[in-house]
Amino acid sequence: MSYFYWNDDTLYYDGVKIGSIMNKPDAAFLYTDSVEELDDGVFIWKRKLRHDQKDWSILPSHEMCFEIAFHPVYQMIPGVTYNGNGWGEGLEPKGLEYKGEAWQFAYHRTAVPGGTFSVNDQYSVGMFGHYEGIDFSCSLQPNEQGTRHKLIWPEQEQPLTYVKRDGYGEPYRHRWPLVTDNETILTAVIVADTVDGSAPAWKKMLQAAWRLNIHPTATTFDTDWIWDVGIAYAKNSLRVEEGKFKGFSIGVHWNDKQEEWEQARKYEIGWCGQNASLANSMIYDYMKTKNKSSLEIGLSTLDSWVEHARLPSGIVYCHFEAVIDGDTTAIQDACNLGTAAQQYFEAYELCQQLGIEKTAYKTLALEIGDFTVSQMTTDGKIGKSWDIHGQPYDREGTVGAFLLTPLITAYQYTKKEKYLDTAIKGYDYYMSGLMETGYSTAGALDTYCIDKESAIPLLETGLALYKLTNDAKYLEQAEYAAWYLATWQWHHKVHYPKNSILHQLDYDTFGGTSVSTQHHHIDAYGLKFVHAWLELGELTGDRMWKERANAVWDNAVIGVSDGNLEILGKKRSAGSQDEGFFQTKWGSEFSVSEWLVAWPTAFRLEVLRHGFRRS
Repeated sequence: MSYFYWNDDTLYYDGVKIGSIMNKPDAAFLYTDSVEELDDGVFIWKRKLRHDQKDWSILPSHEMCFEIAFHPVYQMIPGVTYNGNGWGEGLEPKGLEYKGEAWQFAYHRTAVPGGTFSVNDQYSVGMFGHYEGIDFSCSLQPNEQGTRHKLIWPEQEQPLTYVKRDGYGEPYRHRWPLVTDNETILTAVIVADTVDGSAPAWKKMLQAAWRLNIHPTATTFDTDWIWDVGIAYAKNSLRVEEGKFKGFSIGVHWNDKQEEWEQARKYEIGWCGQNASLANSMIYDYMKTKNKSSLEIGLSTLDSWVEHARLPSGIVYCHFEAVIDGDTTAIQDACNLGTAAQQYFEAYELCQQLGIEKTAYKTLALEIGDFTVSQMTTDGKIGKSWDIHGQPYDREGTVGAFLLTPLITAYQYTKKEKYLDTAIKGYDYYMSGLMETGYSTAGALDTYCIDKESAIPLLETGLALYKLTNDAKYLEQAEYAAWYLATWQWHHKVHYPKNSILHQLDYDTFGGTSVSTQHHHIDAYGLKFVHAWLELGELTGDRMWKERANAVWDNAVIGVSDGNLEILGKKRSAGSQDEGFFQTKWGSEFSVSEWLVAWPTAFRLEVLRHGFRRS
């Protein structure tokens, strides 16, 4: 029996008022509303909108407004604002209002279409829209009663448009498209729930948005082909040798003067450069194909760091160009170091399978583990970054959690309790931070803000601790982190102008994940947790995690070049792909980044070498 019910225009829960539809006179339109219960607490609100003008395009905008009857402690627009984006130092939209005017965001900027969410310690309310031929926007507007959740037709962004991480453009408003018979239907979905603390309060809204928007996305690319072109791109376009270094460039960009793609001089072990992961894929390629060049490339890359980039403190240089240049000011970060440790453990195992003695790989990983143990504070904080002497440079952010999973691997190798104890203490610290604030931070290293990437180790470490200890709380916390990651996943397909690059690519936003509150574009970084979502689905029995993982993969292979792909007049090497897809008015509108970075290739290869097959 449902405890959520409507009385006239007001939603109740067991006699308690949750919120009301705010009807107000509208000189331009006549309208009638109907509300249908789709599931317990999930309601479809349809508005039949009419007018007596001959031309829709001259009419003003129209709002569907639901005002909650409680004061929220946390509010979210998925992928855009997390309780007002107070953490960090960037110029991303702060608060829910700008100079007293509520921010309005287009449906293609939000991970749930026009999605807004509010919660206190008892109830939560989410609202989102349906695309039915008319683009729209959303806003959250606080007032003395609570907060007004608004959907606005047609699309507009006010009072400014966030167009890049350090600037804003003018506001805009689209005209109504011509609609026949002077009548159209607008649709909103309201999702109400009670709060018990065991799951993130936004879970129910994301479940409803997924179910209402899911559609077939299966890629036409065979996974074997993806593997082959990924290896080819790494070898032919990213491979570099400079001085002591043999490895991979972080990516290639277009040189206007030379009119050709050229490598960037940046050689990173993890994060965007993913040298260690690419090296492991090369070793795995040798295991698959017996191609000796792959083995040679893989081992020489890993050996470069082992032989030339280790530091007395136990960490390694994250960027090898600092070794070549003798840069004593270089800063090493937890994201790169955690990735390095885990990848070197895997490299050691791969070499063991081949009968190749590479104990130095395991030693490097364990040294990073020892450093992590030495850096943890009494409350469980590890830190974000360090100088070459191992002195803390920045302690803040969730990014220190990237060092937790390799600690568990170190424990499995050595059975030394210090590694497991440190992993558990660190996990409790960083996971409680996510659960208390509703966001994670500082994992996207070219920003300093709320983001997606910093929560990935919270999912992975939770699963690892659950498998190790069989303590159900770790599975619950892993799923909590997974639902936070899902707030960054696009739950809908955006429709693009025919003259846009994204329309030409037949780009489907559904399943893709955006970066951070500063970087409003979709990328393929969700590949990093495809296997964790699949594993979570198996452990919990929730098939939605498999659907979400498959959708990440399908989105992440859009735009992979077959060697003949030409975008903006520039032909691309086989296996290359853009880092950024500008699904909204941010960066280059409805276009691509033209930054053919290494990590999407590395992550696809990593997902495949760990056994993924699209099903």
